[in-house]
Amino acid sequence: MPRDPAPILVVANPVAGGFSYRRLMRLAARLDRLGHRSDIWLTRHPGELTDIAAGLPAGVRTLVVGGGDGSINEAITGIVRRDGDAPALAILPFGTANVLAHELCLPFSPEKLADRIAAGRAAPLHLGMVGERPFALMVSAGFDADVVHAVDGAFKRRWGKLAYAWRGLRLALARTGRDVTVTADGDTIRCRLAVATTARFYGGPLAITGATRATEPGLRLVTLADDRPATLLRAALALAFGRLDRLGAVSDRPVSEVRFSGPGIRMQIDGDRMETTDATVRAGRVIPVVA
Repeated sequence: MPRDPAPILVVANPVAGGFSYRRLMRLAARLDRLGHRSDIWLTRHPGELTDIAAGLPAGVRTLVVGGGDGSINEAITGIVRRDGDAPALAILPFGTANVLAHELCLPFSPEKLADRIAAGRAAPLHLGMVGERPFALMVSAGFDADVVHAVDGAFKRRWGKLAYAWRGLRLALARTGRDVTVTADGDTIRCRLAVATTARFYGGPLAITGATRATEPGLRLVTLADDRPATLLRAALALAFGRLDRLGAVSDRPVSEVRFSGPGIRMQIDGDRMETTDATVRAGRVIPVVA
């Protein structure tokens, strides 16, 4: 880190889907015209963004993440490790879905994002925690996590969202899912898919719940009772039309604490693979986000 860092640091993941160096330059040029200095860095390996965010000096007031939801998760992981005030988080959307960008109704134009940064428009981002690890959107177990684990990085970069659709179809037809045991505020639920979410959207601009937002307090638990192909198809259609709560196999409830368990289950966090854990999922810190 330079001794005199710019107040705005832009850190981008060059292997994220849709990465564009030109968009980074457009953001920096607009910020410069508005009288705001910025530095641009590119990450070199997974996890580096966490270290950068954790080690930012006080002179950096805004951290702009150029990447997808996985890159954002790295950044918030570093931010929650910091002592004292957190820098404002801003997002220049790249990536496969960038659910948080949709959740915050962010502009995909670098110039419009620069205008918001310059205006100091910030909202509270309510994070969740699974054990000591934060998430900006959700942590889940069951069928959707199986799909995430089945999609490797190269396949995702080549095919984008189609990679998930293809793997999901194959897994649905293979019928290899396992029961997820959910302990939610003392109640026990058995299902095939369980999502603990702080956000409304899931997989892009698709509403998994209408009862919360990432900028509002609250943790929701959404479960799907079975993963038969017909049920998964109905759930996918209901999700696409914003009517998931009308499906009989779906439960949507507020929770304070959740645990996932079950032999052989997989888990995902903010759209990326994670090691399976029975750690408690709960509400976490609130950090400022440019919105």
